[in-house]
Order: sequence, then C-alpha cells, then structure tokens
Amino acid sequence: MTTLILTLSGEIAIKSERTRKRFEHLLLNNISKVLNIKSYKFEQGLILIETEDDFRKLEKVFGIAHFYKAERIEFDTLERLVEKSKEYFKEKVKGKKFAVRVKRVGRHNFTSLDVAKIIGSALYPYSKGVDLENPEIEVHVYIRDNEAYFYTEVFNGPRGYPVGSTGKTVVLFSGGIDSPTATWLMMKRGVLPIILNFRLGGELHKNMVINELRVLREWSGGHKLRAYFIDAMPILLQLSKVKEYLRVVMMKRIMYLTADKLAERVGALSITTGESLSQVSSQTMKNLYVTEYGINRPVFRPLIGFDKSDIIDLAKRIETYELSIKLPEYCTLAGKSTISAGLKEVLEEEKKIQINLESLIENAEKVEV
Repeated sequence: MTTLILTLSGEIAIKSERTRKRFEHLLLNNISKVLNIKSYKFEQGLILIETEDDFRKLEKVFGIAHFYKAERIEFDTLERLVEKSKEYFKEKVKGKKFAVRVKRVGRHNFTSLDVAKIIGSALYPYSKGVDLENPEIEVHVYIRDNEAYFYTEVFNGPRGYPVGSTGKTVVLFSGGIDSPTATWLMMKRGVLPIILNFRLGGELHKNMVINELRVLREWSGGHKLRAYFIDAMPILLQLSKVKEYLRVVMMKRIMYLTADKLAERVGALSITTGESLSQVSSQTMKNLYVTEYGINRPVFRPLIGFDKSDIIDLAKRIETYELSIKLPEYCTLAGKSTISAGLKEVLEEEKKIQINLESLIENAEKVEV
C-alpha cells in the first residue's frame, strides 16, 4: 500500500471554503477514475490517499500542484518521533547536505521548529552537513495529531483545475499541432472538451484524430472524450459557389456556425479553436472578426499569443506532437485566400450556400475515446 500526500493547485487553495470543497471533491472524483483509492482524507489544502496503483499517473491529473510518496508512522512522544525519523532518513541523507522541513497540524507540546532542530541534530552525523538554502536532499516531516508522514521526493502535478469543474466547450479540432494543444490548455482550466472534426481526409484523418484523443484522454482525469466527425465533402461542394478568395474564410464560418449549433445541443457555453494571431491568412484579426460574426457564445483561443515554436514545445510536452506531424495537409481549397475579408461581402456570399447545420450534426459519426 502506498500513502500519498497531494497539495492542491494554488488557485484552488485560495478559494472560499465552500468553493474549495467543491473543487476538492471534483478532484478526488477524477483521481478515483485514474487510481483505485483505498482510503482518503482532506486536510487543510491537502488530500491524503492510500492506493496500490501506479501513483505516477497523478502527474497528468489537473488540479494537483505536487504529490509525495510518504511513509506513515504513529508516535506518542517527541522522542519516539525523532527515533523513527532517524531510522527512515539516515540512509537517505548519507553523504549529502540536507534540510529538514516540518509541517504540523493538531495540538502538541512542541513546535514545528523544535522538531526540525531535533531531527536535524539526529541526522547530522550521517550527512555532509545542513544547508537550508541549497540542500541536496530535503527531509519532509508532516505531523498530524499522533501520526507523521515522512518523504523526500516531490513529484509535480500539472496544476490547473480538475477537468469538468468549469464547464464544457466545443473544440474545432483539425488534428494538426495547434488544436490538440489548445484542447489541453482548456482542459487545464477545468474544461471538458467536446471534439468537433470536419473530415477532409476520410477514415485516415478520423483515425489519426482518434489517436491524438487517446493521448489527451490521459490528461482528462478519467473523463471520456466525445468526438463528432462531420463529412466535409458536401461543404466543399457548396463552397464552389463562393468567390475563390473567400472560400477559406467561408469554410471557417461554417465550422464556427456548426460548432455553435453543437454547443447549444450539448450544453457547452463556449467554442475553442487552435488559432494563433496571423499565423495563416485565415487568422488575421480582420478575418477572425468576420469568421466569428454572429456566433452566440464566447470563442476561446488559448494559443492566440503563442509563436509556432512555443506551440510545438508544448505539443511535445503533451506528447501529441509526433502524432500531429504525421497528419497530411488537406489543401482542398485551391487558390489564394484574402487576409482582409469584408463582412458585408462574406455575408452576401454566404447566401449562396445551402447547408443544413442541424443535419450535419445529426449525421455526424459520434465516437467516445
């Protein structure tokens, strides 16, 4: 059995008590989908968990700042606590400069500083000395009433909010480098993504997107990711009626309008895209304004200020990059595209298109990952 101490993301820890408790229980629920929890306790911004599973899975659970694999002991006197701490830590500090960090909850006849000094003195003979500023190893002792938890190694969580805690968004998900990265950033803010993909490359395109979603699923806190795959060919046929230089912007408008309809259907309050300002012609400020004109809910663009190199670095960290670069470029809209579409002209051209958005969604292939 492994005992774990989890510290909550700082943004959760500073919430009001009522709000914090809601986030804590949502986080615990997500953790329980990832690990088989044998027991748990909430304790002043911490969660204490016992499990037999691979605890390193918590590195991909949003809402966790840090976690520690701890040794739990019971004690009845300070002397007994010091004796057990020496048994546990003496080999770990051998030949190293160390520091003792003590946290304490409950009523005791000693202070945290008292404990740190006495344990430090007991471990000193086994070490190269004490260095409180730049230790080679930190000795952590968390005291809770007549229990204590010992640990040395700190594992980093991804911080953020638990997935599912802040609402749902419909993500326009092409499967390139940008859209999985934008999805991950929204998940980090506690959002459950609903994936909307316009299949420009048939079954190959769909399967490559599903592979990316399998990677993102590891970050979802156990939530299944629902995807809608829409056949883009009927849309492309309609776009042949539109002026050539407006076709890319018009295609994006159809995607936005479809996402808006889907959001209404699934109870999502926003749309998310992987757009970065002026990265390509359809992402100039003017074209983004025209593209989202008339949309009834917020459009989130988590990557709007990112350089492409920043996006690539993050995609590599998420582990979607190697999948994304295998996705072919589907350049189905021939010709040059304007970087400054006029709203009035676009709305006039849009009248030539006959597409039933509800039918697109109804006929979409639905996949859960």
